[in-house]
Order: sequence, then structure tokens, then C-alpha cells
Amino acid sequence: MLKRVIAILLVVIFVFGVFPGLISWADYLKKEPAYQFVVDGEVWFTIADRKALEEIITDYQRQFLAKVDPHAEIKKISFVQDVQVVPTEVRKDQLDSIEYARERIYAVENEAVEITIKKGDNFWNLARAYNITVADLEILNPDVDPHRIYPGEKLVVSPFNPVLDVLIELENTVVETVPFTIQYQRNNNMFAHEKQIIRSGVEGEKEVVYHITLRNGYQDTLEAIKETVLKEPVNAIVRIGTRTTVVRGGRVNYGVVQGKRISSAYGWRIHPITGQRRFHDGLDIAANHGNAVYAYTDGRVIEAGWNGGYGNCILIDHGNGLRTRYAHLSRIDVRVGQQVKVGQRIGAVGSTGNSTGPHLHFEVIKNGKTQNPLNYL
Repeated sequence: MLKRVIAILLVVIFVFGVFPGLISWADYLKKEPAYQFVVDGEVWFTIADRKALEEIITDYQRQFLAKVDPHAEIKKISFVQDVQVVPTEVRKDQLDSIEYARERIYAVENEAVEITIKKGDNFWNLARAYNITVADLEILNPDVDPHRIYPGEKLVVSPFNPVLDVLIELENTVVETVPFTIQYQRNNNMFAHEKQIIRSGVEGEKEVVYHITLRNGYQDTLEAIKETVLKEPVNAIVRIGTRTTVVRGGRVNYGVVQGKRISSAYGWRIHPITGQRRFHDGLDIAANHGNAVYAYTDGRVIEAGWNGGYGNCILIDHGNGLRTRYAHLSRIDVRVGQQVKVGQRIGAVGSTGNSTGPHLHFEVIKNGKTQNPLNYL
């Protein structure tokens, strides 16, 4: 009888003592399915919920589409780094929280540096002050018109730099203008600075498809991959006096300068990334640095010097409400009050002021309003 009681006690001790401990220890050693987030071969964290991880990754990547035209076609979104989600098995105590995962993914090396524009600021002097190019300043601020900035506005001068870099490939289609040419009718009864537009030129239209890559939301590359003419331009017919103004002629002669091409025409333009419209007051003619710039016709110099975003600039009054402006010059060869003749050298091509490369910005102003220079050259 005593032996039987002792045996029962031993069973009770074993069941309620030793065995529960063994069960607890087995639970501790048990492994569960999980996912490692691996960056360039380094495990950043391990998480159980793959769907939650994918949602964090998607939200993180798509934040860099904030300033992209909603009509653009997104081709691909990826990380610059080699990022992999690797299935694995781990103990419960080896799992990281979803909060920790989000914190690691959204980690930042450098926050964006933003400044407030002051009176007298322009893209050229701000680029010099912060040791970047005017072109980079435009890339960092795609929704800002570089020719129209005002005190109190904000500008990014150093980009947001996350630990995980995101590369976005997209295509966007915008409609751009096709320049027209001019047919001249000479009239002996008109002075050189007088012109009569018999038929205004009408710019054509072309559809341009751009392939663009963005790195962390900022332009990395921009390439026109297809152009389709939608509407042919209509040539202008202009009557001019015998006292000849400078005129376009040949492949590179734009009258006021020997150039390469028209890099930006007069009128409304659509930014290929943001889709925003901006108005361009003049004609930009890409040319070699130092190329001579010539007076459009006879007149008097009323401005010769630095003029904010125009850089080195000359303004000539030709009478009868007609003025011409020559901007971004590398040098000025005339002075205020000086009388100049048609075709006289007045300066040289440069890239001063708000300029991304050597070119001449040429404006025609009639009775205080800018005109399309192609109707005058």
C-alpha cells in the first residue's frame, strides 16, 4: 500500500513539475516563419508580417512621386541599393517590431536645406553662395520659375538625402512649339527700325515624349525619346525698311548672334516633370561663350550693366516704342547714352545671371509689351 502511494506521488510530481517546464522550454525553442530585410548583404531587421512590410516599402517609395505630373506614366520604382526580402525561420524573441522596421526604412542621412529668398536674390547669386550650379538649383526646385522669385518664398539648396535611395523611371508627354520662319518684303519708304507684319507667324506644335529618371524625387536624367509634329508652323510675312535691321540667315546666323540653335522659344512652356506652364519673355539662342552680340538696329543704349537674373544686360531704345534687350552677356562693350548702329558689336555671349549655359537671351519690347522675337529677326 505504501509503495503504491509513493508511486502515485512520484507521478503527480513529474506531471505537475518537470513536464510543464519541458513544454515551456520547447515553446521557447520553436521557430516560426519570418522575413529578413536585407540591404547590400546586411540584415536590417526581421519581421513576421510580410504584407505589413510591403505596405511600408510601397508608401516609402511613392512619397517621391509627390511633385510628379499625375498624367505621367510610371515605368518602374526601385531602390538604388540591393534590397531583398528573404524568407527565414526564427524564434519569437528574434523578431523585430513593425515600428522598428518603419524607422529603419525611413532613416535619413541629411535633411533637405531650405532657405528663404531675400530682396535682391536670384538663382545665379544663390547658386554661387551655396556652391551649386544654376541647373542643379532648378532641378531641386522644379515648381519654381527661376526668372520670377520673390522675397519670402522658399528654395531648396541641398536635397533631402535618405539612407535608402529610390530610383523612379517615368515617361511623360508634353506639347511644345515648333518655331516658324519669316518671309521678308522690303519697302524703300520705311525706316530700318520700322516693321509691318503682313501676316503673323504661327508656331507649330509637336508632341514630345520624355524618358525621365528621378533619384529621391529629383531629376537625374531627362531625355526626349520621341517627337511627333501635330501642327506645322505658318511662316510670317514681314515688311521692313531699306535701312536694314539684322535678320536671320543661313543655318547659324540669328542676326543678333552667331548661334547653334534656339534653346528656348518665346511664349508658354510646359515643364516636362511637373507639367506646370511658364511664360518665357524672350528668345534663348544657344551659342559659344564669347561670340559677338550685335545691335538689332540703330538706337541709344539706355541700360548697360548687371540686372539681377538677366546677369550682364544691355537695353537699347530704337524709337517709336521699340526696344531690344540682350541678357546673360560675358562682357559689355557699350555704355549708357551711347548711340549704336545696326549690326554694331555691343557685347559677347556669356552665362551670367539665371543661366544654365552660354546663350543669348534676346527680347523685343514694343510699347512696353514683349513680342515674339521671331517676328522681328
